Amino acid sequence: MPSRTTVALVAIVTVMIVFMMAYSVYQAYTITSARVEPLPPAPYPPVNVTIDVQGMGQQVESVYSHVIGSIAMVSCISKTTVTTLFGPTQSYEEVIGSGFFVNYSGKLYLVTNYHVVDGAIQVAVTLMNGSSYPAIVVGTDPYSDLAVLSVNATLNVTPLELANSNNLKIGETVIAVGSPYGLAGSLTVGEVSQLGRSIQESTVTGYPIADLIQTSAPINPGNSGGPLLDLNGDVVGVNTAIISQSQGIGFAIPSNTVARELPYLVKYGSYDLHPWLGVQIVGLDYFSAKALNLPVTYGVEVVSVLPNSPAAKAGLIGSNGTVYYYGMGVPSGGDVIIAINGTPVTGTDALTSYMEANVLPGQTVVFTVVRDGHIIDVPVVVGARPPPSGQ
Repeated sequence: MPSRTTVALVAIVTVMIVFMMAYSVYQAYTITSARVEPLPPAPYPPVNVTIDVQGMGQQVESVYSHVIGSIAMVSCISKTTVTTLFGPTQSYEEVIGSGFFVNYSGKLYLVTNYHVVDGAIQVAVTLMNGSSYPAIVVGTDPYSDLAVLSVNATLNVTPLELANSNNLKIGETVIAVGSPYGLAGSLTVGEVSQLGRSIQESTVTGYPIADLIQTSAPINPGNSGGPLLDLNGDVVGVNTAIISQSQGIGFAIPSNTVARELPYLVKYGSYDLHPWLGVQIVGLDYFSAKALNLPVTYGVEVVSVLPNSPAAKAGLIGSNGTVYYYGMGVPSGGDVIIAINGTPVTGTDALTSYMEANVLPGQTVVFTVVRDGHIIDVPVVVGARPPPSGQ
């Protein structure tokens, strides 16, 4: 049987252990409390984004009701000739597109895409009420993929207004109306995804269609030539193309291009004021800039210069060799254009879009280029682009 002394010692030790455990818990709580401090107030108030879906739907519905009578389906019969073992064989096919009416000098004209009417021997326009009328092609511009038609009938149609496409903002809501796959009067809604894009169309080999609007509004075959509208119901663009097998990547010709060319297409049947330099260019990226040991990682390199072209007369230099960067060949020795009239040239889209939107033949532009490691300015008197082959 333990003695009283032993029992007392055990009691004292037990009390000490309990006290130490309690103190440890208190210390842990104190340290934790000291470390977990309340967060300081945010430097900026939170942004509350409210989307009025019902209100947006009503606005789109109002725009559609306002514009639908001014939009038409364009039907064309095109003839193609194919050479076979038995000689030339002709075939015919129907092409469907879209268009919209505008006013010029008090007369109605229908705007559509060049590639819709290219090669057409018969053209008809069908309004949304089902009435169809013959039409003639008044003017075309393959370089901008634009065409203007005249309808041989007295129409009770309200022309659409052309907005100033320079006022478009990325993220702005836009509406596409047209006849995809012949489904007349179809509406889709999206946003302006980007501005100043360039794409290559098969109808005009060698030259891109520049200064385009990129939109997420779904565009399909048959939408070509239809209007891209803002929420006021005004035309900001002409739907023209998509990237095949993509989703939500469509392109439209800016309304300012239509406004600039319309008088020429109506009066003369063509537009010949596209600027021309006579160069082949390629855009730079980080790897090609490293390969060329450039002081910048943006711009476009001049790969070749046509003899007697505006670029050749100004002394622009094309590449004369190739350097390799991890096995990738990069043209070398050519001038690298990094600015035009003081505006940075970030790539091929930037250069072609600036030229198309701001420069006319006969005007002088100043290119800032990197040549042999030095940055210099080269003035160039811009020429007029030669007509497309076969025209």
